[in-house]
Amino acid sequence: MPKNSSLSWTTEKLKALDLKQLQSLRGNAVRLGAGDLIQLCDDELQTRRVPKASRVGRTQPEHSETDVVTGYHFVCGRGLGVIEIEGGRFWSGSWVVADDNVRNSIKYGAYLALHEKKSDVSYRQGRIIDYRRSPRDMVSKTGDGIEFLVQGTREPYNWVGAGAGEKGYQWMQLSTRAGNRLAQAKASSA
Repeated sequence: MPKNSSLSWTTEKLKALDLKQLQSLRGNAVRLGAGDLIQLCDDELQTRRVPKASRVGRTQPEHSETDVVTGYHFVCGRGLGVIEIEGGRFWSGSWVVADDNVRNSIKYGAYLALHEKKSDVSYRQGRIIDYRRSPRDMVSKTGDGIEFLVQGTREPYNWVGAGAGEKGYQWMQLSTRAGNRLAQAKASSA
């Protein structure tokens, strides 16, 4: 898929896709770095697609070292630690997340979703556009965490991720070629 892939996709074509097809198309656009198509898919998803609350899945397939997190899900009391800024953007509050995961995620158009409970759809979500390190004082925990700068969207997400903790990750398997580039980049930065 060329970087300028939105030329072959129109809003009408996207509307003809069902939710699974649209999410698959967005995943392929993320994998290939087609930012313009990612935005078209996000726009279509947020204007007319709202997932229904469903039973929380508790299992997640194993992921490899070259996989990337494309979605972060956090259990967060309504707005706890969230800082509103102009343009529909917000800071997420501080979370314990590996810096390497975050840096790679942003390159692949990752999203963030805040949930009251894992069984509820997200009440706040959007595309991650930046991050910063910050103190973990929002829940009386010590140490530093990561605050995400998020461009808010209206489309809620169902919980993704395994385990009993406060966070879940949506992992994406990169193609071998993209995975090799990512592994090389990690090796050269070490």
